[in-house]
Amino acid sequence: MARITNIDPSDWDKAKANVVQLDVDAPNNVEAVEALEDWAAANGFARVRENFLRVVVRADGTRVFRGACYRLTAEETNAVRFELDAIANRAKKIAGIGQASKSAS
Repeated sequence: MARITNIDPSDWDKAKANVVQLDVDAPNNVEAVEALEDWAAANGFARVRENFLRVVVRADGTRVFRGACYRLTAEETNAVRFELDAIANRAKKIAGIGQASKSAS
């Protein structure tokens, strides 16, 4: 099970930080990326699109994956909503095509 072990800056929420760096204790890169995605979604951030997170060894000898997340701006949030609406509209059209072919038979 992956878990976030460090956030830099540690006062990211109070400081209204726009970019944070996170360390993730995970058995592999995929689980570390998923943990970053979950943290970002829960905190109004998005993960920087790195396919492979950096592997670092902390001062105590612990190996962790390190990645960055950035705070979404209003414009980025609007762009996400716009894209989700477009996807929903395409899905409705596809569903309508399927329904039309069923009633024709």
